Amino acid sequence: MLDLANSHRSIRSYTSQNIDDSLLNDLLTAGLRSSSSGNMQTWSVVVTRDPDRKRQLYEAHRKQGMILEAPVVLTFCADVFRMREWIRINESKQSFDDLLGFLTGAVDAVVAAQTICLAAESVGLGICYMGTTWWAADQLIELLELPKGVFPVTSVVMGYPAEDPPLRDRLPLELLVHRETYKQLTDEEIRRLHAEREEKAWARYNSFESLRQRLAEAGIIRVTDFYTSKFKYSKELHREVSEMLIKTLRAQGLWL
Repeated sequence: MLDLANSHRSIRSYTSQNIDDSLLNDLLTAGLRSSSSGNMQTWSVVVTRDPDRKRQLYEAHRKQGMILEAPVVLTFCADVFRMREWIRINESKQSFDDLLGFLTGAVDAVVAAQTICLAAESVGLGICYMGTTWWAADQLIELLELPKGVFPVTSVVMGYPAEDPPLRDRLPLELLVHRETYKQLTDEEIRRLHAEREEKAWARYNSFESLRQRLAEAGIIRVTDFYTSKFKYSKELHREVSEMLIKTLRAQGLWL
């Protein structure tokens, strides 16, 4: 398990080999054993195989080619609709139609997604999470016909790898792990602990000629410049998506 976790790579290129239904069901069943709040399992997953529907997802996710290549796309959702329907037919007091209900379901969904992804990698499949799920939440609700109380939180493409990319750089443990209480670092510690990441990430960005030219033309000379630029995660994008998410959470009955 440690070897599997430490060898994870995001796969963005896939062969045409399909995933057998029985194997996919085994992987999804593994997700059922994931931890969940109160064992309510307030999550759902929409499995997309149909080429036309994958094309629609491709458009919603800002045209990421791996969606069209991979045989399966999984959209994991926070789902309090199912719980509320169970409560309704038993005529019990209703709840969960609020921000806490959404956050509980979102955590359940991501925990289940990671269990399924690890199971998939253990049998030779490749996976890649798509952060654009948040960016396209309103579109995905419409495309996947999600009822009120259901909200997409992450998506995964899955298939047999057509590439063997090297391990990507990661931040040192000291930046992520705090012992007993949160430790705020000095400027010197921040620079020192980010140095290797900055060097490797900058070298990787510049290994792509088209990206290197765009960075140079935009006057971007640091990794942090890139992360907050129009090419990555600009403040304008964050503001636009944040406003859409609040509006869409309200429309789905999950912002009270």
